[in-house]
Order: sequence, then structure tokens, then C-alpha cells
Amino acid sequence: MSGKLFDAAQKLPWIKTLEGPNDDEHADRLNHRYTVGFLLVCTFIAAGSPFVFNRITCWVPAQFVGAYSTYTNHYCWISNTYYIPSNITVPHNKYDRERAEIGYYQWAPFIFLLSAFFFYLPRMLWRSMNTRSGIDLQYLVVKSNENKDDSSHERTIVRSIENYCQTTDYDDNFGNRICRTLFCTSGKRLGNYLRSIYLMVKFLYLINSFIQLVLIHIILGQPGWFYGFDIWYRIFIQNSVLTDSPYFPRVTLCDLRIREVGNLHRYTVQCVLPINMLNEKLFSLAWFWLIYIFLSNLFSFLSTIYETLFTTSQYSFIRDLYRTSISNSKIDEDVIQGFTRKFLMQDGVLILEIIFRNGSAVCTTRVVNQLVKNYNQKQREETLNKTQPQFTSSDV
Repeated sequence: MSGKLFDAAQKLPWIKTLEGPNDDEHADRLNHRYTVGFLLVCTFIAAGSPFVFNRITCWVPAQFVGAYSTYTNHYCWISNTYYIPSNITVPHNKYDRERAEIGYYQWAPFIFLLSAFFFYLPRMLWRSMNTRSGIDLQYLVVKSNENKDDSSHERTIVRSIENYCQTTDYDDNFGNRICRTLFCTSGKRLGNYLRSIYLMVKFLYLINSFIQLVLIHIILGQPGWFYGFDIWYRIFIQNSVLTDSPYFPRVTLCDLRIREVGNLHRYTVQCVLPINMLNEKLFSLAWFWLIYIFLSNLFSFLSTIYETLFTTSQYSFIRDLYRTSISNSKIDEDVIQGFTRKFLMQDGVLILEIIFRNGSAVCTTRVVNQLVKNYNQKQREETLNKTQPQFTSSDV
């Protein structure tokens, strides 16, 4: 039975990404791999905590024995308890009590699980969209890592890139690049299909991390934005681990009504939530991790925007790779710029960047060298065809 469960788990999309080659950068893997793994661990811990200690224990009146006490614990767990600090009198108004309710602790495993799903969703979009472009980035990364005596794997990569880039329409207008970026106008013939999808995925990662930070505060019902710092300040500086927490209270109140022989009895009992000690640590760790992920996504998104709108970094990347592959330090800058602008364009540069980051750097330099040679040869042939006189039947 355990073997079947293990085999089924290996077929999950997230597990497969751990074994497959990378076709993105480190900032993306922080989202769809490490963050998803961290949130799944939090899900299992939160879901398995009732097997370690009681979820809730209520202090009931003396006449509550046996089934009464069990019923009270179950009722107060499924209904939202409310938190009133010990130095404040419990309000008699029902509306004031409802405003103080906390109802997230029952849903903690589902919150972490849903959060993990949304962190993996942009990855699913990236894989489904880039495979439709006609080039398999993961396959090229695998090919670049092959250690062969011959250069067949390099020729395969060169042919794949040339087949993809040869149908692009050259357009180096800066205003057009801005419009295509802002209005998401892309296509293989424009040479920016992969780049546009890549930029959109980066934006989704950024928005997702920001929204999840906001949702944590909404779910916890707290207006402040620094509760993670507040929690760790109380734990490590004030050493107040066992005191009441406004975010994850250990002691709450619960109102229940019991009908007996036509009479309706109302009780207010005090309950202990040991599970909130665990939830406090999990949510505070998740808060700090989301802050780090958000800053990483912001930097990655801005870097991608800069590389998309300003092609200087693309020229430098291709020039450095080409200079590494030749013995002569002097290169023709016009050739490299024309090769980057007119042939590779946005998508070709992105393909080489992904291979360089995730595959073999030596293989990437050789591929760039061969691509430049083929480009120069093609340019010479086109120039020769233009300079040769064209004869017609009337000239004979």
C-alpha cells in the first residue's frame, strides 16, 4: 500500500519538476519549487497536529460530565471562538463578540495547501505556453549537459534555434517594443513570444506573492503589516511565549446553547487552543518567507523589464559568449549587434540565457559561435546574390 502511494506521489506535477531539467531562473524556482515545498510541509504539520495534542480543550461547568464535555469541545472547535484579553470585561453585546471571533485555525491546512497551489500555477502556465512555441527548452538544456566526444548535441541545439528564429520579422523600434510589452502583443514572427510569456509569468509570481501577503493579514483579521516582527520580538526579546497573543490566542471564549426539555440554556466557556502555538510559528515563518519571495520576485520582474525594453544587456551577453568562444579578443561589434537584433531578437537571446543558466556554459559558447558563423555566411550569400546581375530572357 505504501509503495502504491509513493508511486502515485512521484506522478504529481510538483514532484516531477524536482527530477526534470530547469528551464527558468532561480527566482522562479523559489516560487514553484521551494515555496511550494515549504507550504506543503506546513500543510502536513498543521493537518497532523491533532494526532499529537488536543486541538481544543474547554473548561466546562461542573455539571458537564462525559458526553457534555465532549460535545462542548467539538462544538467550540467547529464554531468560531472569540478572543477577549484577560484585562477586559467580556462584552454582553452579541455584535461585539462576533467582531472578536477568530475562525482561521480550523482552516490552517487548507490555507497552506491553497497557497501552494497558487504558487505553482504560473509554472503550469509557463510550461504549457512555451511548449506551444515550437521549441522545447527543457530538451535543449538536457542536450547541452550531454558529454559526448562529437558535437552532435551542439548541432541539434543550433538547428533548433535557427529553425525557431528564421521566421521572425525584424523590428528594432523602441516605441514598438514598449507597446508590445505593455499591451502583451507577442508572436513567434515578432520574435518576442517566449519573452512575453516569460514576462507575464514573472508578473504573476510578483502579484501572487503580494496578494498572499495581503490575504494573510485579512485571514488573521489584523490591520497591521508587521505582525511577523511583533511575534518574534515578543518571543526572543520580551520572552513572552506563554502570554496571550492577539494574533494566535491560546485562551478563547465560546458561546453555546444547549436545549433541555424545552428550555434553552446559554453558556460561555473558556477554551484552550494548543494548536495555536503551532499555528503561530508556521504563519510567522510563512510571513517572513513571503516577504523574501516578494522582494526576490520584484527584483526579478524589474530586471526582466529592463532586459526587454533595453537591449544593451542582451548585446553584452551575446558578445561575452562569443568572445569566450574565439581566440581573437577583437570582434566586430556591428556583426554581433546585427546578429542579436535581426536574427536572435528577444526570444533567441532568452533561449540562450536559459541554456547558459541551467545547462553547460561551454556548450552555450560553442553554440553562439556556430550561430554567428552561420549568420555571417548567410549574410555574405545574400550580399553576393544582390550584387550579381540578374539576367532575363530579353537580355539573351
